[in-house]
Amino acid sequence: MGAVPVVLFDLDNTLFDRSGAYRTWACRFVEATGLDAAEVEWLCREDQDGFADRREVWAAARARYGLDAPVEDLLAAYRAAYLDCCVPDREIHDALRALRDAGWRIGVVTNGSMPQQADKAERLGLLPLVDAFCVSEELGFEKADRRIFDEAVRRCGATPPAMPVEAGWMVGDAPGPDIGGARTCGLRSAWLHRRRSWDRRDGPPPDLTVASMGEAVAEILADP
Repeated sequence: MGAVPVVLFDLDNTLFDRSGAYRTWACRFVEATGLDAAEVEWLCREDQDGFADRREVWAAARARYGLDAPVEDLLAAYRAAYLDCCVPDREIHDALRALRDAGWRIGVVTNGSMPQQADKAERLGLLPLVDAFCVSEELGFEKADRRIFDEAVRRCGATPPAMPVEAGWMVGDAPGPDIGGARTCGLRSAWLHRRRSWDRRDGPPPDLTVASMGEAVAEILADP
């Protein structure tokens, strides 16, 4: 079998606006709980752009707001309410379909837990549009470990490391896990900058720096 063209995508803040969804949840929570509107900013700071430990966030919120429910109950309620803020994005769907129509295989590589990440992807309508969905908890290793990328490529129908570099891309917003991870396994990289500048301390710059998923896909499709 010849080289299979593969594009791997991060999930949070790449295939959907995770920060926007979290802020929507925070606004709803603050209103429903009767808190001051300024608490939305506290919740967003504690979230650390999704990298904070959820139990630690809710332990802090429980103490700050004098909540009676146990942390596990608060966490379960949060996860259910947060899923309601995950809304399918037509432009993302169209971009993925364009890749498929052009013959590309599509994989998702995400750090996180099961089933939360899979539930989120299902709610967003992404699962029917991709060939592989790899979650770190399922596999036992996280980005930037090359094994999660290799497994996604395999599930897409290619066989690393024989796949030539020009046949594979990784698209994501995290310099270390996504762009650094792409370097470890010979994939070219597209970085969603989210109004940030590349920090040289994060290593060599990505092959592409883009403002949106649509731009990344357009550049990949236009590349000879």
